[in-house]
Order: sequence, then structure tokens, then C-alpha cells
Amino acid sequence: MAACRLGGIMADFGTNGVKLQANTGTSPAGEGSGTATWTDVLFGTAGYELRAALSSGSQTLTTPSASWPSILKPASGTTLIDRMYAFSADTTGLQVTNYDGTTAHYLQFRINWDNTGTFNSAPIISAWKDNTLPAASPGTQNSAAVGGDGSSIINGTAGESGSFSLLKANAYGFGLTAAGVQQTPAANAGGTETVNGHSAAGAATTASAAWLATWQDLQAASNWIANGGTPQAVTAGLWYFCLILRIAAGMTGGTLLPVLGVQYTWI
Repeated sequence: MAACRLGGIMADFGTNGVKLQANTGTSPAGEGSGTATWTDVLFGTAGYELRAALSSGSQTLTTPSASWPSILKPASGTTLIDRMYAFSADTTGLQVTNYDGTTAHYLQFRINWDNTGTFNSAPIISAWKDNTLPAASPGTQNSAAVGGDGSSIINGTAGESGSFSLLKANAYGFGLTAAGVQQTPAANAGGTETVNGHSAAGAATTASAAWLATWQDLQAASNWIANGGTPQAVTAGLWYFCLILRIAAGMTGGTLLPVLGVQYTWI
């Protein structure tokens, strides 16, 4: 299987008014000590992407996309992807410091929005097979001849992942409450995370100032994370979340490019 790259979708809060950020600070990068460094991974902007790899891989911070090391599928079961990188150009990247494929972290990624817009509804986080944002087909794997989008990850496998997406996430609280209070995590996401399970069918909705008790798979409009509140109008905010990615023996390989995004309506 070739490297997985996670891109983004464009939001309408003004140019880069809503953006993904990854923590690329020096370890432990704000988790208990040190300082988080938040690096933009701009939605819908050429060159910006998340790349996934193994810690045993040959990737560097300047490895071009075309040379990104492949990951072999396991003979059985799944392989946990334990490295992610945030790239702003083909040969310009930084490691996402606190991503290692476990639940023992709390400062990995966040959605950052500015004070130029007003949410009309609670935002959601999900992932799709490509930037047309189509519905998922849970458990369905394309043939090798048509592989290459992100459906192998998003659809999951009927065997290893129980037809749930192989990309799991957990999000913290509301980000910003309706009263304008920022909610920032100070403890690990923890919780229950399994390859063949999830938090809820449809929306897994966050509670105030808390992580989800069970991680949710990100599977287009089948399964997603919903913010439990609508953030205060024209007020900047930050919504924190963590990811876990696997590959499975039963999936179709290829250059897999799922799209990670945030959706909402606005006034």
C-alpha cells in the first residue's frame, strides 16, 4: 500500500477563516510541559496535506510526495499507523509531535476559526473518500484496478474493521461555547478505541469540556463527530481533536487520498 495523504475541504468563513492546525512543537509539545506549536494545514490549498507513515519508514521532512515510502498491508489483521506529518509544500513538512496512534494524547490537531463569521449550526468533523464528499459504502473495497481514492480507508473492511472506517477520531467539548468560553483539553483523550467499533451510528455528539467516552469512526455521512453546541457568533475559537489511523489486510491498496474536513452552516 502506498502512503496515505489526508487533505481538506474549503469552508466559507473568509479566506482561511476556518483552518486545520497540527501540533508540531518540540516533544512533549504542551502535554504536561513544553509548548505546543500550531502549524497550519490549510483546507483546499495546494501543497497542504497530512501524510501518514510508520516510525520504521524511510520518510524525512523533505521527502516529496512521489517518493513517500509505501506501507505493506499486514498478512492478517491491521497495522497501526504511528506517524503523521503536516506538509505545506511537496518537500516542506513537519512531524505531528504527539501523534503515535494511541489514545494517550490530547494536543494533536485542532480546528481554528476566526471572528469573521457566525455558525448557524454545530460544526461536524468527518472524512470522505475524495473532495466531492460522496456517501460512504461501508465495508466495500474497490478492485485493485480502480483503487487510488480514499475509499479503502473510509469504507473500512467487512472483516477486520466491521465495516467501520479505519480512521478514528475523538474530539473535546464544544471548542467554544455559545457563551464564548474556550474549552481546551488538559488530559489525554483516553476512552475506548477499537478497530471494529465506534461511538455511535450517525453522529457521536460531544459533551461540554469532555472527550468522547468512545472513539468515533469518520465515515462520510454514515458516521461522524458532531459538536454538542453552536459556538458564539463572531468569536474566534479552537476545537481540539485526535486521530488514529490503521490499514487492514482486507483493504485494497494504492495511493490512498481520503479527505478530512469540518462542515457547518453559517449565517
